[in-house]
Amino acid sequence: MAIAAVTACQPLERPFQPEVKSSWRAAPGPRAALYVEPVKNGPPELEQAIAAKLQTLGIAAFPGQPLPNRYFVRGNIVDEAGARYLNWTIFDPQNRDTGLYTREKLPVSEDAANIPPEIYERLAVNSASHIDKLLGGDGINFANLDKPVIFVPIVEGAPGDGSESLAAAIQDELVRLGLEVLPTETGANFIVRGRAEITPPKFETQVIELVWSLERRNGEQVGQIRQRNRIRAGSLNGAWGDTARLAARGGADGVYNLLKKSEPDYFKSKS
Repeated sequence: MAIAAVTACQPLERPFQPEVKSSWRAAPGPRAALYVEPVKNGPPELEQAIAAKLQTLGIAAFPGQPLPNRYFVRGNIVDEAGARYLNWTIFDPQNRDTGLYTREKLPVSEDAANIPPEIYERLAVNSASHIDKLLGGDGINFANLDKPVIFVPIVEGAPGDGSESLAAAIQDELVRLGLEVLPTETGANFIVRGRAEITPPKFETQVIELVWSLERRNGEQVGQIRQRNRIRAGSLNGAWGDTARLAARGGADGVYNLLKKSEPDYFKSKS
């Protein structure tokens, strides 16, 4: 009688696994890693400014040296029908156009490689906002970006308690006009500086002049408001009382009008 020997199959250590491991890695998404190319014939270091703003919007953007297997955004300056534009296009890691693009209009009268700082900043902000929207973000809230936020330091040179009472009064008046006022300079983009000048007594009267200066945080002066009044000599050497409020109201109205002229887009959006 024949006896058949049956041998059991031994289990593989890793069934159905390839013998050779693949080194392929999926590319990170464009929000996880996005290279910003330098703009040919464009403003210098614009890619650095845009990458920094994209980072604040939650995109891991980077300038400098490109990395392999990464999405990237390319900017090109083009002239069309008498107008000049900066076009942005998103490319995938295989250098294929994704079909996602946006454009920013440039002033034709300006050299694209040497535009003024205020246009440069707006170009960087707008570009970052639109690129973020291309990649599913909400972009930049321009209403908050342009919103005037004010700090008022102690008024200089005022007699009596005027230095403190004038500063407090104009803060109250600015808030009454719907403006945001902070207790410290941190976070403010405008500063209202007050200065008082008073003449020596003459025929029992004095002339006092209040100067309110509206400045940006970078020190640029937007404008000034001057208030000049004749007072009884020594009448403001103590508490200012209602005088501070009345003076501050005129100063605040002037500051508000200066802001409306310097930030028309913001106030237009509020009307």
